[in-house]
Amino acid sequence: MTIRTVTLLVALLAASSASGQTPRDPTLPPTRTPALIAWLQAATYQSLGWIPEPAVRRSFTAHGSNVRTWLNPILVEDLRAGRTTFRKGAAMVKELYFNGDRVAGFSVMRKVRARSGRRGRGWYFFETFNGVTPIVTPGRGVAVCVGCHRSGHDYYLLGFQP
Repeated sequence: MTIRTVTLLVALLAASSASGQTPRDPTLPPTRTPALIAWLQAATYQSLGWIPEPAVRRSFTAHGSNVRTWLNPILVEDLRAGRTTFRKGAAMVKELYFNGDRVAGFSVMRKVRARSGRRGRGWYFFETFNGVTPIVTPGRGVAVCVGCHRSGHDYYLLGFQP
């Protein structure tokens, strides 16, 4: 881990402890927008053993023309085990590239319940095209996200198998 990542993780844990909340798992994407944006901008997922697609690739989806997806260890293990339903904590971060090789935005999916449900409420969704401002209201079972992802394997559409 980089010093910047460790500093961010310590700050997040201290903030949750000071507020009386149960400390969250710092290896998972936060579900509160300001914390998630800081977590993404620090590229925290890259230093936590997440597995990326081999390279940036062309995309023909609503996420933009060039993307690269990172899968967390829980999701990687579930995919390798052939699970039909992913465990709570499975997560992915899709880096969005619009001009050149600089990450411009992110899409995030995180399994927050054991069951996904017909409306995808077991998944938390987030997307930003500029790295700061969400383009849809982040949350569980976001209709525009679920509309596409429901056709996937437990809402997972990516063909990448680590």
